[in-house]
Amino acid sequence: MVPESSVRRFQPLHAREPVDGLSEVSARVVREVEARHADQLGYLVWTEERLAALGRAVDALLDDFDTEPAVRPLVRRSALNQLTGLGALDALLLDDRITEIMVNRADEVVVERGGVLERVASVFTDEAEVAALAQRLAARAGRDLTTEHPMADARLSDGSRISVILPPVSRYPALAIRRTPERPPSIDDLLEAGAVTPEVWEFLTESVQARANVVVAGGAGAGKTHLLRLLTDAIPHDQRLVVIEDVRELDLPRGGTVSLESSGRYTTHDLVVQALRMRPDRIIVGEVRAQEALDLIEAMATGHPGSFTTVHSPGPGLDTVYRMARAALRSGTPLSFEVLCQQILRAVDIIVFVARTPEGARRVEEVDVIVDGAVRPRFVRDRAGQLERPTP
Repeated sequence: MVPESSVRRFQPLHAREPVDGLSEVSARVVREVEARHADQLGYLVWTEERLAALGRAVDALLDDFDTEPAVRPLVRRSALNQLTGLGALDALLLDDRITEIMVNRADEVVVERGGVLERVASVFTDEAEVAALAQRLAARAGRDLTTEHPMADARLSDGSRISVILPPVSRYPALAIRRTPERPPSIDDLLEAGAVTPEVWEFLTESVQARANVVVAGGAGAGKTHLLRLLTDAIPHDQRLVVIEDVRELDLPRGGTVSLESSGRYTTHDLVVQALRMRPDRIIVGEVRAQEALDLIEAMATGHPGSFTTVHSPGPGLDTVYRMARAALRSGTPLSFEVLCQQILRAVDIIVFVARTPEGARRVEEVDVIVDGAVRPRFVRDRAGQLERPTP
């Protein structure tokens, strides 16, 4: 819902008001729709239903505009093109194989196509065009992007995730778009692709049902969030979940779930503290990066078993434990690194490490269990690419 104060900034055109050219009318229609119907703009790819709803919003505004019937279709088409298009990136968005688009600067654009990164021909004329697109994407997600607030991470209405940044934080305006597939891979898809085996999946789901504390670790784009989402399907539906994310991505399709999203005023740490007062059966933190790691570790160890999180980690097992301990140190805790590692080893039950192969496939590489404060590999992918129990 757009605040009323935002709507009042754009005064509607009345029939008696003169209009200086079609481009001005089109631009004012775009501003009015962005102010009044922001909830209809948060998409990268437009379906017929989405376009029809947006067309009705434009038509309602054009009824108040002093435009000749003969030129009204031109104004309408121009406004819709501006509202639905992403300019230079439109051609890339037509390729369903492209899952991520990264603009490092105007003359350097990289995409992930079929799981593999590749540089594409430049589609921007200058840095100003990149900055304008970054601000447009931020506006679609309801975020401000200015020189005073030069960074924004957000999720669009269609599930796509954006990260945009402007100078002076960066040398050039930059942005990254991670598209959400129309049909995310199911567990059957992962099993068929060999990303996980039936034995491993049975072990993980049984562990989730038994309220094991699970950490999914791996590098950027390795599939951590998607695997965590699939694991939550094993949680009994009579349990209350509190989900905390920096940018909402999980969107669990189940009842009994409270979803919290951090903002500039409220950090993930603040939301974890608040979640503890909301009588959760389980706490799910989309990703731990800083002091919230300590909050979650304490929650796991003191009455909230079966909690989940993801963490960026260079490796499985102790590499992940050390990464979480370094994050927890950012809380300013007087606890030493060694003590934090011991607390993590007491709180966490299972670490699942995922990675992306050079060919772009995302798969589980190792599953570790923590028993009596020691990390023990339960399943390890061997040199032949098979995910098996390690030999004694």
